[in-house]
Amino acid sequence: MLVVISVIFLGLIFIFIGIFLKTSKSEKRYDQAIELFEEEKYKEALELFQELLAKESTNKLYNWYIGQCYENLQNYELAIVEYNKVALSTKFPPPLNEAEIHEKLAMMNLKIGNINKAFQEFQIVTTLSPSNAEAFYYLGVLTKNNDDLQKSLEYFDRAINASDSFPEAYLEHGKLHFHLKHIDKAKRSFVNAIEQNPDMPEAHYYYGMILEKDRIYQKSIREFRLALEDKRFRFDSYVHLGNVYWALSQKEEAFDNFEKALEIGKGKGEDLVEAKYQYADHLVQSGDLNKAIKLWNEINNASPKYKDVENRLHVYSEISKSENLTKFITSLKNDFLTAGSAICKLLKLRVEKYKFKKEDYLEFVGNQRVSGMEMPCVLHLTRWTTLVGEIPLRELLDRMAEEGATKGIFVTSARFLEKAQDLSKIRPLTLIDREELEKLLARVYS
Repeated sequence: MLVVISVIFLGLIFIFIGIFLKTSKSEKRYDQAIELFEEEKYKEALELFQELLAKESTNKLYNWYIGQCYENLQNYELAIVEYNKVALSTKFPPPLNEAEIHEKLAMMNLKIGNINKAFQEFQIVTTLSPSNAEAFYYLGVLTKNNDDLQKSLEYFDRAINASDSFPEAYLEHGKLHFHLKHIDKAKRSFVNAIEQNPDMPEAHYYYGMILEKDRIYQKSIREFRLALEDKRFRFDSYVHLGNVYWALSQKEEAFDNFEKALEIGKGKGEDLVEAKYQYADHLVQSGDLNKAIKLWNEINNASPKYKDVENRLHVYSEISKSENLTKFITSLKNDFLTAGSAICKLLKLRVEKYKFKKEDYLEFVGNQRVSGMEMPCVLHLTRWTTLVGEIPLRELLDRMAEEGATKGIFVTSARFLEKAQDLSKIRPLTLIDREELEKLLARVYS
């Protein structure tokens, strides 16, 4: 009996020694696998983790690391398989974390384009971890891409509230408000994004556009220059800089930026066409009609029927034949006013007040002397190339009524449509078109 007990005792000792050696060997292999993983030797680490899993198939920690190895090797489908095995577990001992596992599943599904599954997983994450800012951020992005803008704003709000610093969320939050025309809210979000991360060209670009719209031009220049760091916004930033410098009457800087935009704008399609259109408009105002016509021809070749380009080509080609009309059309704002005042004098209109309705649209109010008598009169002078219809004449009639004028004169570098001519026959209006204007300008510029 004693011999039997001794044999059993020795057997148990050998079993425990075997288990200890096996456990010790497994721990050593696990440590080696972790070391390889941390050294980013994912293929080697993967082999060791798979070897460990074959011997201990219920250990979900091995599945977790196998999933991470596949993820880092960009084999996202196999990573999802492993993460799903971990997610099905009922226990998550450290370092496993249920919310993190579902976040991994969400990101992997996002990478392979399985958007609906990714969305579901991010929702699970926010349920398990209500303060997970990243999950709310991605839910915001996905709902925005699905055109559910209001819900997207709510998710971005929660992402911002769940984190002390989340510039990417502020950026997307601002872009949504910008798109929805909530300019003040957009501005605050972009400012927050930039304060938290000054190296965000996209935030600088959008903030620059708001500053440009608010006519805070010097600050907008700074923002657009910072946006140039990202090639995605380089073309648009150059175009905006061109328009900002033009607004500041810095013609050389404006044209230099437009030229840079055109230089890198190949492949920009309609954006390039629009940049050329804006540039051509500034060129006309600076007096370079030939270059403007060249750009309009390029626009017409690339995009026939674009805006009023075809008409501009026709009209300006005619105008360019007249030195006086060319000078009038391309004159600076003050010179336009001087020419307008001289035209009023020739038409015997004693001006009492004037105002620019637009850069190419002047209004003069005063009294016109006719047959020895003076009558209240309103004169509208335009540097237009489009045909003048009935609506501008009715606006003139409204101004006559407001000023108590009994006479209206409309002077334009364009021509009048038949409806406008018909209206002038039954109302106290005098129409002066391009041909008659050219005769007046010959006297003005003589």
